[in-house]
Amino acid sequence: MTYGRKFWQTLDKSLFGWSIIIGIVLTALGEYAPFIHRVTSVILLLILINGGYAIYSGIRITKQRLGWWKLFVFPVCYLIGAYLYLPKYTYYFALVYLGVAYLSYSMTKQQA
Repeated sequence: MTYGRKFWQTLDKSLFGWSIIIGIVLTALGEYAPFIHRVTSVILLLILINGGYAIYSGIRITKQRLGWWKLFVFPVCYLIGAYLYLPKYTYYFALVYLGVAYLSYSMTKQQA
């Protein structure tokens, strides 16, 4: 029981919370909102917002000296949202987000 409590205390709750909101909730809203066209959804949500958040999460993980395994949090949350709400071709964006997050993580780490 102490391991679970220690894990909960060291958990970056805002990183996990925003990853769930952007990866799952925003994906569902983009899919079911009647005023968002499919092309607009791909360009605006999948490329700009999610790509920007992947960059931000990589930089944040480096700046706060969090574990490298937290780079997987947002891509996994997005993959869950894409599996539930989006077509199959969007699954590959999870790999792109992982790559972008890793690049921002490693480039920020070199500068520090």
